[in-house]
Amino acid sequence: MPLPTFYLDFETTGLDPFRDAVVEVGLRGEGTFDALVSDAPPSKAAAQRVHGLSQEQLKAKGRAGREALLELLRVLGSDPVRVVAHQAVFERDFLEAWAQREGLALPPIQWDCTFVRARQLLGEAPIGHGLGELATALGWAPAALHRAGPDAALTRRLDESLRAWEALQARFQGQAPVLYLAGPLRGDGSPEAIRANQAAMLVRARWVQSVLPKATLVVPHGNFAFVDESGPRGHQVRSQVLASCEKLVRLCDALLQNGEAVTEGIRREREAALAHGLPILVVPGWEGGAAAASSAA
Repeated sequence: MPLPTFYLDFETTGLDPFRDAVVEVGLRGEGTFDALVSDAPPSKAAAQRVHGLSQEQLKAKGRAGREALLELLRVLGSDPVRVVAHQAVFERDFLEAWAQREGLALPPIQWDCTFVRARQLLGEAPIGHGLGELATALGWAPAALHRAGPDAALTRRLDESLRAWEALQARFQGQAPVLYLAGPLRGDGSPEAIRANQAAMLVRARWVQSVLPKATLVVPHGNFAFVDESGPRGHQVRSQVLASCEKLVRLCDALLQNGEAVTEGIRREREAALAHGLPILVVPGWEGGAAAASSAA
């Protein structure tokens, strides 16, 4: 049976787990826990610039370190668990040092590191492996970084996405496939929604090319960016473009659907792929413009 999975992030007073301390805990997954630590020593200047938590905030809104750790361990439980973190060695060392100082036992933990896995997945691609850098490369716009709760939630999303891309990379290992990238385009039909989705797909295409450097990508969002589907003849233009897209699908080895939503355009692309026996591979994490969420695409 798979182990219960948790996503953990700490903000700390510095980088040394034996001399520095945790100031904020964020946990997601099988259980959720957030806490500021009221009795943590002052943060070093560099750490303070990263998390922005003042001593006044910690004392006003936090709880004692031992109390926070006891609650964290209660949520984790006593049975074996999988804990995923970005730069997992950092969280592991701080958790172990914290538990040792308090004389408390940790459950058996299988650690998993999204930083290491992203580096393995991307190889020599010119993409940074920081949590924010990876979110940007995937086309996401996280609301906050360097706070424990949001970072733990972002690590969860990254873990789920990496698993999909790892499976895709394994599927095409040693091959040079021609892949059709499908994703929402029209949104609510406005020029702004269309441009947002075009831009989002180009970001996604750069990611796909990094994961599968030997692949040839067919990107209709770029191929047909010169046409105007939002104007008075938008639906007529769209019909012509979709007919062209169906022809392009037939020239590919697989259809890569970005995001789980199936819009009218994606439905037609999927049907063309199925009619010609092409596999349809779905990867999560599509994030276009705000107007792009409409089912009209």
